[in-house]
Amino acid sequence: MTMTAPAPLTTAPTLPDGDLSNTSPVLPDGGLTSTAAPALGGSASPGTPGSAAFLPGTPGAATLPGSTAFPGAAPTLPGGAALPGTPGTATLPDSAASPSALGTAAAALGGADFPTASLSGATAFPGTFLPDAPNQFDLIADRRGTGSLKWDFAARRRRPQDALPLWVADMDHATAPCVTNALLWRVRHAIFGYSEPDAAYDTALAGWFSRRYDWRIDPAWNVITPGVVPALALAVRALTAPGDAVVIEEPVYYPFREVVETADRAVAAVPLTRDADGVYRRDTAALEATLERTGARLLLLCNPHNPVGRVWSSDELAELAEVTGRHGAVVVADEIHADLALPGRRTTPFASLGEEVAARTITCTSPSKAFNLAGLQVANILVPDPALRARFRAELDAVGYSQPNALGLVACRAAYEGGDAWLDELREHIAAAHRHVVTRLRAVPGVEAAPCEGTYLLWLDCTGLLAATGLEADELDDFILEEAGLWLDDGAIFGAGGRGFTRMNVACPRATLDEALDRLEAGVTALLARQALRTGAASAAPAVVSPAA
Repeated sequence: MTMTAPAPLTTAPTLPDGDLSNTSPVLPDGGLTSTAAPALGGSASPGTPGSAAFLPGTPGAATLPGSTAFPGAAPTLPGGAALPGTPGTATLPDSAASPSALGTAAAALGGADFPTASLSGATAFPGTFLPDAPNQFDLIADRRGTGSLKWDFAARRRRPQDALPLWVADMDHATAPCVTNALLWRVRHAIFGYSEPDAAYDTALAGWFSRRYDWRIDPAWNVITPGVVPALALAVRALTAPGDAVVIEEPVYYPFREVVETADRAVAAVPLTRDADGVYRRDTAALEATLERTGARLLLLCNPHNPVGRVWSSDELAELAEVTGRHGAVVVADEIHADLALPGRRTTPFASLGEEVAARTITCTSPSKAFNLAGLQVANILVPDPALRARFRAELDAVGYSQPNALGLVACRAAYEGGDAWLDELREHIAAAHRHVVTRLRAVPGVEAAPCEGTYLLWLDCTGLLAATGLEADELDDFILEEAGLWLDDGAIFGAGGRGFTRMNVACPRATLDEALDRLEAGVTALLARQALRTGAASAAPAVVSPAA
């Protein structure tokens, strides 16, 4: 199975020399596509084939909303025009600048002070097309050829090349314009030496948690790591000894189990319960019994929970704090999806429940999920207690890690200074995607989505399909992959309670999501039809009569 896309616009319209016209050419139905797109930054700008430009709303401005200015960005001229020689459409070799498909000047999409427009020997990147996109999150970007784990490594991971990937938790959306703008400024500087969080970074970090969560953090608590999963592994090694038990709540993000087992610690899994309303809840009695039985003094919390989509309420977290407090257990809270609580909900950071709770909590955060920055490898690990922080930092030092990714620091600061409005739009888009999937699944017998309160991941219950078709749980992933043409994450890898489920990433344009749902519906329809034929054939077969004695 293959995805279809609008036919490429093979030749970009040519403009008069130096002209950034406001007049848009007539384009083929389905919008624009470019086979040679941003040479700079990789930020897809609607309708700018062969060009590098900012996303809408990113006019090369020197300042981020309500933030300290990043130096070096070009000013814009009256009316939004770009300075001479710095159009928002830096052309690739042998290509021509194109005005926007939206009928606006290219300068309105950019205006940053790029280096020379023509980049000799530049490698062309895949482009972006507009399938009548109602918003920036429905722009379809071709990620193939970018070294994307999600899109470029099917063969290496023994998956069909034409399987549509909605598995790993990164988004098929360009990051926030303020982030792209800051990164382009930093790249133009072109010196990438060692870096550390500075005062501006600390201010941005503290401002984000104050603004979004009413949580006053001290930047001195922060220990930078390359990611949250490495931080989980470091915490397990820093706070436990080989053979010690570590509590996890399954089904849960599979690295939770992996970081415990690879450190020669014992996994003490407490299953979440799924009530009649489909909502997962914590079995507090079972948790307390497990802590008592195993003597575990460390619990890995997923908040919001991946994959079941719970945004734990403050009351639920307070109950967890009470139970773990009675047993002297430290809580390592993976809150990487905190910013993706759906509209109408807000994540409560576990450590924000009070000083006593904070003193035995390690909070693992990162902008990587909400702002699609996983490849920039920056996570902020907040450890209020000095002794706990010293133990964690000692383990980090032991692996030889010191200075973080310079571009990751820039991206995180930019996101936390200027990304609020963009993030709120993204959350609305994800909520709409959730609703759309639930609606579409009404036509897919035996498959339903668990109620979701946060993240862009949906937990799909396929147990009804297994019961109706006789398909075994161990066969579910192969069916989804080979017959439905979808690359998802099989529920079994998430531990107890995951068999018969699958996880779907809905952070993609609507056209991509509909293609996936079309494939799933067609695959299930064909499977049910085969089952009906087998059942019909069995019932039509003549009864076997024993010979007369």
